[in-house]
Parts: sequence; structure tokens; C-alpha cells
Amino acid sequence: MTDQAASLRVIDGERRGAAPLRPRERAIAVTGGKGGVGKSTIAVGLAVAYARAGARTLMVDADFGMADLNLLLGVAPTRSLLDALDGAALDEVVVSAHGVTLLPALNGSYALAMMAPGVRRRALRLIEQISTRFDTVVLDIAAGIGPTQSVFTAAAPDVVVVVNPEPLSMADAYACIKVLTQHHGVGHAYVVPNRVTSQAQADDVVGRLGEIVARFLDVSLTPLPPVFADPAVNEAAQIGVPLLCHRPDAPAARGIARVARALDAAASPDQRRDAASGFWRRHLTAVAGDAP
Repeated sequence: MTDQAASLRVIDGERRGAAPLRPRERAIAVTGGKGGVGKSTIAVGLAVAYARAGARTLMVDADFGMADLNLLLGVAPTRSLLDALDGAALDEVVVSAHGVTLLPALNGSYALAMMAPGVRRRALRLIEQISTRFDTVVLDIAAGIGPTQSVFTAAAPDVVVVVNPEPLSMADAYACIKVLTQHHGVGHAYVVPNRVTSQAQADDVVGRLGEIVARFLDVSLTPLPPVFADPAVNEAAQIGVPLLCHRPDAPAARGIARVARALDAAASPDQRRDAASGFWRRHLTAVAGDAP
């Protein structure tokens, strides 16, 4: 079912002036099923928002064979996760920009795109290893619902599904949630309506997705604030600067900042205590052990 009331409380709290973001342990997988819906823009924006709040923030480019986070961050890594899997030290692989540390993948890498189960387990353990240095981890998940995408999404306690008004986006978001629920035991996800033109359109997108999910799946959805269609998104991508750095007052940038605050506000005290005790890394270890 869709937790509309919880979402309204989050948004209402933000409008009244939410508490500032605080450095704390959190791990977020940003997914959506369909390519081109804005997952990477949302993921980079969340990472920058938390980094600016003082969190030591790691981004994982989990679009392993079609990696592009380096372009959005304006960096040119000389190594990638593939090198780490081959034995390179993680310190030699990661790169930093705009306060965010990136574990890069490799564009055009068939080996990473077609990870065997054993390689997935090793990759998850590498992420677990490096994540001990960070408060916040944001995974940008590739399009699709294959085993690599779904396993890495399920590795994060917080799953954010990005959806826009296009019918194909709605259909693929549903397919993504279905796989996560039925095959990986994910019982809750957040939904970000992206590239909408009004609050009414955002409500319609979330409502239609929520209706079909409630009808067929045993999972709860919590809507997050909308991110409005904004030409500044493409401007930022073209120059390789995160939107929140390039145009922090742009409508889409303000929307992503609201999403970051809403995610924090939605976390219960118990979840925050679990995070402080290393919950997400224990969860990640369990997923790595069970990954098919």
C-alpha cells in the first residue's frame, strides 16, 4: 500500500523548516527499472546534498557496464571496480569531486555488465569493505531488472524508485518493484516523481503507481517530494558539474534537496539507531552471502 499520510507528514515538515541534515550512517539505492528517467541525476544530487551536510559520502556507480557518474561529477577515473576485482587497492580506484568519493564502474565493460554470481559477491564485499570509511553510501543502479541490478538494489536498506509521467516509466517502475518484492524480500520503497510539471501531476504519477502496486504486490510505498522538469539538469550534465553545485536554486535542485531532507525525516528513531550500530553493513554482508 502507498503510505500517503507518511509522505504528507514528511513534505509538511519540510515546508515548515525541517531540521538540517546531519552526518549519520545511511545507504540508499536509486533505481527505477527504465533507463533515462533521471536516476543518476537524483543519485548524484542526494550524494552532494549529504556531503554538503558534512557526511563522508561514497557513490557507487552500479551501472557497471554503462557507467556515466564520472561524467556528471566531472572526473576522469583511470581505474574502475574491474581493477579492484582484479586486485587493485581501493584507494587507487576511487576518485573524489564536489565532496563526494566515487567508486567508478567502466563504460563498455562486458565483464562488469555480465557479472557472474561469484563476481557479484566479491563486488558487494568490496563495497562493504570501503563503506566502513563513510557515513553515507549512494548506489546508482543500472536500468533493468536483472540479477545484478536487483541484488545491488536489495543491498541497501533504503530503496528509492525514480519514476516520471511516461507510461513506459510507470510500467518499468512497477516491474522493478515487483522483482525486488517477490525475489529479494524488499518490503518498502520510496518513490520520487521526477520531471513532473506540477504537484498535481506528481500526485497523479504516485497515485497510479501506488494503485497497481497495492493491487498486486505486498509492499509499501512512501512518496517523496517531486523533482520538477528543469533545463538546468541538462546544463549541469553538459558541463560535468552536479546540479546542486551548478544551479542550487534551480527548481530541480531544490526538489532534490527536499528529497534528501524527506528521506532523513522519514527514518524512524529505531532506523537511525540501527544505522549508528552498522545496520546497513550487516545487511550488505547478508545480501552478499545470499546473492545468487
